[in-house]
Amino acid sequence: MSTNTTTSPLIVELPRGPSIAGTRITVYSVMDYIKANRSKEEIIESMTISLEQLDAVYEYIEQHREEVERDYAEILRRSEELRERYDKVFWERTPFPPDMPPEELKAALIQRLEEKKRQLLASNGNHGTP
Repeated sequence: MSTNTTTSPLIVELPRGPSIAGTRITVYSVMDYIKANRSKEEIIESMTISLEQLDAVYEYIEQHREEVERDYAEILRRSEELRERYDKVFWERTPFPPDMPPEELKAALIQRLEEKKRQLLASNGNHGTP
């Protein structure tokens, strides 16, 4: 069943963007799934929304395609910018080289955590240890 967003409150305009009424799910969040070519069934199950709500999102996107596509592209751009900035900060602060293989990095991080745990327990006098 398709809904008419001009008479139905299924999509509401909120400060964070057009959203499914009564949820915190934005049209842009659903677009991530749409752009990833997920089926309607997958989207409904993953986002815990109804078919009626999903159809309202599709209808909203169709009625506001240019604006939605522009805003979605801007959201993706900002997300990538933030990811790059946080990656840079991480690699500036980490003692590990950026080209370290993921398996070695994981093992080294686990080793550091275990070492810190031993130090904490030693400084604690082993109080409260299992």
